[in-house]
Amino acid sequence: MYRLWAKKIIKNRIVNSIVVKNKEDMSPAEKRDKCLKELCQKLDISVPVWLKKHELEFSQFKYVTFYPQDFIDEIDFDKLEIELMDDGKEAAW
Repeated sequence: MYRLWAKKIIKNRIVNSIVVKNKEDMSPAEKRDKCLKELCQKLDISVPVWLKKHELEFSQFKYVTFYPQDFIDEIDFDKLEIELMDDGKEAAW
């Protein structure tokens, strides 16, 4: 199962968080995009612009941070952190 955890942060405090899951049979990038859209819809915010730096950060650390300049609309928080909790792959050990 593919699970993403999103946290809205104001002054280094989590003010809202949510987890979304995806069990569909699609590529990890498609799952990520679909989960990101669902997270933003549930948090009632616009979807941030996904740049190459976000792609690199997410692929290396399974974690990405979005700042106000990454959103087209104004936001009422300092940053949005997205973390991949489970990518659906079985552990190798």
